[in-house]
Amino acid sequence: MPYRHAPYYILVCIAVIFAGFWESYFSVWGKVPWQFHAHGVAASIWVLMLLAQSWTPHHDQLTLHPAVGKSSLLLFPFLIGGLAAIIDLTAKGFVAADSPVRVQFGGEFLIGLGLAMAAYVVLYYRALKFRRKVWVHSGYMLATPLILFESPLSRVFGTWLPAFTIRGPQDFHLIISSIEWAMAVELVVIAGIWLKYREKAYPFLVAALFIVAQMLSMGLLSDHAMLERLLTVLAQVPSVIVVLAGMVLGALTSWAGWQ
Repeated sequence: MPYRHAPYYILVCIAVIFAGFWESYFSVWGKVPWQFHAHGVAASIWVLMLLAQSWTPHHDQLTLHPAVGKSSLLLFPFLIGGLAAIIDLTAKGFVAADSPVRVQFGGEFLIGLGLAMAAYVVLYYRALKFRRKVWVHSGYMLATPLILFESPLSRVFGTWLPAFTIRGPQDFHLIISSIEWAMAVELVVIAGIWLKYREKAYPFLVAALFIVAQMLSMGLLSDHAMLERLLTVLAQVPSVIVVLAGMVLGALTSWAGWQ
């Protein structure tokens, strides 16, 4: 079976997620907006599902592996719905000016989240379509944790690397810098996988295209009027509609990919 060390790769992802979101999410579980839970719970279960799916084929659990995989069909709508919830929070927070960070970087966050949602849909759809080709299928599934991995990793940078530490509003520009550098680390990881597996690792290159698109758009579209207008429009849409739209997109992806 391909990628026999994949469970360790997933465990590293889990460790970074826990470390990156400890201060802003896990340690203040009862005090965060519901949108954090919608995204955090679904994304955490998704990564744990990938851990189980990557472990089972290498430990003679070949009957359990497809059962775990099929559970992703039900989980994926919640994953995309949770991401839509963060978009909803970003838009409403931007208009309400409830955070200077959202006001300053709302547009960048929006385009990054939108591209992340598109990446998840493409990667998962193709994972389902190629589920009978083990290298392709596993590559697309294992590429999904790299999407938005810059979020916890950039927070780790901000906590442990003085060059990215936020000491006050004068350092807010370091938020985007840390995200960009975290994305660069993702690309280095993908390059390492490609060098080892070459054409078998093609799905990771698809993920790399989305990551590069995020890097360029978030770096070049700061204070873009169109993105700010879109945030204003989204803020007027009821939260339940935004989340349900994401869940419908996720459900359609699951259905279409399984056909």
